[in-house]
Amino acid sequence: MVKQNMEGIKILDANVRNLKSDLQKLVVLQKEATDNSTNIIGDKSTCRSGRTPISGTDCADILKKYPDTRGKDGVYNIVGLSRKKAVYCDMTTENGGWTVIQRRVNGSVDFNNNWTEYKNGFGFADHGYWIGNDMLHRLTSQKPQELRVDMERFNGEKAYAVYSRFAVGDETSKYKLEVNGYSGNAGDSLNVHNNMKFSTPDEDNDNSRGSCASEFKSGWWFDKCYLANPNGQYTVSEITGPGYITWKLWKNSSISLKSIQLMIRPRF
Repeated sequence: MVKQNMEGIKILDANVRNLKSDLQKLVVLQKEATDNSTNIIGDKSTCRSGRTPISGTDCADILKKYPDTRGKDGVYNIVGLSRKKAVYCDMTTENGGWTVIQRRVNGSVDFNNNWTEYKNGFGFADHGYWIGNDMLHRLTSQKPQELRVDMERFNGEKAYAVYSRFAVGDETSKYKLEVNGYSGNAGDSLNVHNNMKFSTPDEDNDNSRGSCASEFKSGWWFDKCYLANPNGQYTVSEITGPGYITWKLWKNSSISLKSIQLMIRPRF
């Protein structure tokens, strides 16, 4: 009887997972039908009133080429990896020019994805997304980059962390992370992730005896396992516990966050 119940639970879990996957695909298809230009997997152009599409090597380059974009946060095209990719540019914070590499605003985009999906990127530039590890390597290998992380609790409280150096290796290195030079008011939750390889549920490169990515259902530079988990599970209200979107050293607690955004900019 116990064995049968366990088998039934496994089948139910698989069915729930399939349903979740089908639902996300439906949301994606609906989003594509209404606004193809913001799908970061595609290469559609972002236009301004019929004028030439705005594009550049990154958001800082766009701001330099088009000074009138200062203060105008939104979706722009960056050129790289033999095609254009739509990304979200923060043209306001600290004089702008930030290329957003990760964004969580709600739970509509699933971050429990495999190695290939994290490699190429997924989600929507005007919504929640991961820019892609190949693109991260390209951007951070061309020019020295700084990283800024902005986060918000469900009670409206906000915090930030800035790192003077941020770089990601190529796929051969398993997208090894280099990050240091912390400042801000959120706490240095990335320190333990420095020099770590990227892990996904199907590619375990952490220092844990198990798989952090499988346990917490996300891709990240896990150690054993994390102090920062921006790609964790989204919640609709604040919860304290493992596996959620978290920046532990902010409140010295694993509270789930309402939103978080990672963005990079050439270090001048």
